[in-house]
Amino acid sequence: MTATAKKVADTTQEMADAAIESTQLKAAEAEKTIQAGLYQLREAVPATVQRARHQVEDLARTGIDKARAASTSLRDGAHRAGEKTVDYVREEPVKAMLMAAAAGAAATLLIGWATRQRAQRH
Repeated sequence: MTATAKKVADTTQEMADAAIESTQLKAAEAEKTIQAGLYQLREAVPATVQRARHQVEDLARTGIDKARAASTSLRDGAHRAGEKTVDYVREEPVKAMLMAAAAGAAATLLIGWATRQRAQRH
């Protein structure tokens, strides 16, 4: 091998060794970064799960409170409507009786019509 060829081979070998060493260093740095990220992730997950659990509990509590409020409002409205109906019957008993009879007749007609339609289909 000539001196020039040996020099080129040695230089190529040194460059290859340097590239391998550089790659190994970068791989080690990447491994450290990944391990640090995994550690942070392991630390963050329980806190995130805890926050999510608290948010779900808060949403459930809010939903229950809103349902209770709606139920109370509906109950109060029904009570007021009942009181108004009783007051109307006391003030206008004849009209109230005629309205009740008309509503009963309408319901009877609707039920009769629905049963006839059903009987005709079968």
